[in-house]
Amino acid sequence: MRFLSTLAASIIGTLVALGILVLFGFLLITAFVASADTTPSVQSNSVLTMELSGALPERVAPDPIAQALGDGPRYGVHDVRDALKKAAADDRIEGVLLKAHAVAPQWASLQEVREALLEYKESGKPLYAYTGEYYSNEAAYFLNSTADSVFAAPEGFFEFNGFTLQSTFFADMLEKVGVQPTVIRAGEFKSAGEAFTRSNFSEENEEQLQAIVDGQHTVFLNAVAESRGTTAEELQRIKQESPTFTARQALDQGLLDGLLFEDEVMDLMRTRLNKSEGDDLNTITLSRYTRTPASDAGIERGREGTIAVVYAQGQIVAGSDDSPFGGGSMLASADFTDTMRDAREDDRVDAVVVRVNSPGGSASASDAILREIALTQEEKPVVISMGDVAASGGYWIATSANAIVADPLTITGSIGVFGLHLDTSELLSDRIGLTFDQVQTAPLADFLSPTDALTDRERELFQAFVMETYTEFLEKVAEARGMTVEEVDAVAQGRVWTGADALEVGLVDELGGLSHAIDKAAGLVDLEPGTFRIRELPRQKTFVEQLAAGFETQAQALWIRVTGTPGQDLFQNNLRLLRETERMHGTVQARMPYDFTIQ
Repeated sequence: MRFLSTLAASIIGTLVALGILVLFGFLLITAFVASADTTPSVQSNSVLTMELSGALPERVAPDPIAQALGDGPRYGVHDVRDALKKAAADDRIEGVLLKAHAVAPQWASLQEVREALLEYKESGKPLYAYTGEYYSNEAAYFLNSTADSVFAAPEGFFEFNGFTLQSTFFADMLEKVGVQPTVIRAGEFKSAGEAFTRSNFSEENEEQLQAIVDGQHTVFLNAVAESRGTTAEELQRIKQESPTFTARQALDQGLLDGLLFEDEVMDLMRTRLNKSEGDDLNTITLSRYTRTPASDAGIERGREGTIAVVYAQGQIVAGSDDSPFGGGSMLASADFTDTMRDAREDDRVDAVVVRVNSPGGSASASDAILREIALTQEEKPVVISMGDVAASGGYWIATSANAIVADPLTITGSIGVFGLHLDTSELLSDRIGLTFDQVQTAPLADFLSPTDALTDRERELFQAFVMETYTEFLEKVAEARGMTVEEVDAVAQGRVWTGADALEVGLVDELGGLSHAIDKAAGLVDLEPGTFRIRELPRQKTFVEQLAAGFETQAQALWIRVTGTPGQDLFQNNLRLLRETERMHGTVQARMPYDFTIQ
């Protein structure tokens, strides 16, 4: 009997191993084919179809495994911007059909895409928008409203009902499992620690968050009103009195120009382009068009200089980020140091733009990153370009630059710090039954131990540590912005600002997107627009590097997609936050509140 069970186990194990090998081989072949794809040809009389949905990252690494699985974004914000610039100049492209739906609410990034769409329209070529039968939210309409006409399928879902911001709080959960958090903060509005000590927003936090939501909502209303030929007051009336949830309601409210199917929209495009019914109207997708060289569209590359764009994305941590494909979720100090040094020591680079998209993180890692930016600024101009979020530690690293350029919808500021101590003694001793004993050579040898509550002396020292870091933060900002420490403290206190408000209180120099920041840096070295090249850093990983590093991670992601439940994304996100909480124990953090998403 044991022989039969052993034989069966061996057969099953062999089949499983064979299945994994077959899957790996399939992915390997598909990935190689994808990576070897040639530059696509663009036929004359073409319409560029741009389908935008979900998250739109700053930039996308060429990930052949994800492409083989049909997973992950194929283009980023700046791919979209560059594609629209090419489409405006390309004689082969006669129009653009924008299909934005269920777009993630990354408002500064969407603002950049929106401006690119408006710049494309200056070419005089038609721009139609079509949400189809998909779910259309306000983030998608922020883009679609730029079009000459906006259409949806007759039974489409169309949400136009106001903005909301929701955060997760862990205090009640920590109490139930026997963990006692202690948060020491510097800054009246420094609210990141509230996630561990409260079950709702504090009065100060609610005040600043309401101001942020109201500010972004106002920008949204004004932008849509201008594009649609109406008023912000009328759009607000719709949201308050007649919120829409269907395409038919949106048409009745004047938010759409018609309810059509896609073939009917293409017929309208053909008519707009003066094509007869039998004339060919070719299409090319955005994912293919992004791989078309700018020179093919009639845009010549500049040769008089080079501007390096260094991406600083994700939560700030010390050391290196070893996650496959770069992850995009961590801004590791050691990795950034290597990248910035590369830009600094490259004699071909005339100026550097640091593209910051970070909610902050470790104060010490932020300072290490700032040091590299400061060293670079001693040798060549540095301009900070703020993306969706450049706050707390993300603002700390911006305090050594020739200029700070923020999008009006950037979330920035949050000049404040906090320290977190997690007392797990009740969980470990009373709930699990673990006890601890120790010997030591000094009274504070076990300073900030997670197995004990803070003593009065430890709390006093931790408070001093936090306040010292906050004072250092204020002094850095004061020196960089030409303000007194008292003036900075008045607009600091951990408060978050939109980019537009940050300009008013003196925390940024100009408003604009990445293109504006690049032109600003070029102007500092007397380079005219269009006369220079752009070098993006850090270097994207090669196909072989990605394949070696990413297969296991991609296989896990595929398994989660196959076996996951609708609530699993929420669970996984909160699990990630708890893991980050563990890393923050006993450290001073310069970071934003969690889950800062306005939708």
